[in-house]
Amino acid sequence: MELSDLKLLQDLVLDPHLSRVAQRLHLTQPALSKRLRAIEEELGLNLFERRGPRGLEPTPAAREIAGLSERLLLGWNSGLSRVLKHQDEPLHFGIVGPQIFMREIVLPWWSKRTAKYSDLTFEAHISPLSKVSFELVQAGMDVGILEHREELADFICKPVYAETWGVVAHADADVNLDDPLKLARLHWGALSVQNNPVDEWLVRRQRMVPPTYRMIWNDLTAIAQWVADTKNSATVLPRHACRSLLEQKRLKFTSLGRDSKRALYLAYRRKNPHQKLIQELLGIGGEN
Repeated sequence: MELSDLKLLQDLVLDPHLSRVAQRLHLTQPALSKRLRAIEEELGLNLFERRGPRGLEPTPAAREIAGLSERLLLGWNSGLSRVLKHQDEPLHFGIVGPQIFMREIVLPWWSKRTAKYSDLTFEAHISPLSKVSFELVQAGMDVGILEHREELADFICKPVYAETWGVVAHADADVNLDDPLKLARLHWGALSVQNNPVDEWLVRRQRMVPPTYRMIWNDLTAIAQWVADTKNSATVLPRHACRSLLEQKRLKFTSLGRDSKRALYLAYRRKNPHQKLIQELLGIGGEN
């Protein structure tokens, strides 16, 4: 049975008069009658009782099938409309990036656009910054957040966000970047024993002597939470990694100066069909 047959049954149930329906469909009455008999034979059902040469009386089966056909046609038309609307823009968008940035920056950005892109499935993959480029290519994602500008085949790479690094301290801690002794008296936490942000931003730049670390935990969220819960404690993190705790005034943030900003990059496929959404994503820095 074809979709046109379903529409025909609907028309005949609403107006069970062969000549009027035939006229609307630009058919002869015998042709319409023949088509109706063919539908009944295909279904093995008597759908209409004949009432004279032109009149019909729908059976309960005809009314039930007409209701079902209405739902089917609505679903078909709705689905076809979506396909036509998005034939040049697929209904799936994949992004890969580091956990904290995805949660604190990308998630709020996408939440504001969910209604606008209501037909789009937004798929996010979490990956360490060092592995994003591999995930981007291997998992077939549309875009990825990179720590450095990379030359990837078939991808364009542009700045998307500037991280601001600084000393993140307990709300009551006394932080003075010009006083090395005062900095050293803080209880420091770090992501690792060596090559961590505290060493990079403070120790190697001779702003502070190497501290004795009270907490070493390879997780930005855990370190930020520990600092918020521990008096006189501090660490070095990007501001967006502890945004919610800063808003709750459980932490204070002291920028490390003019050179404390680091660019993150957005890599996206050259022939990506989501150009409009990508342009909005490139403006994410202005919303945070």
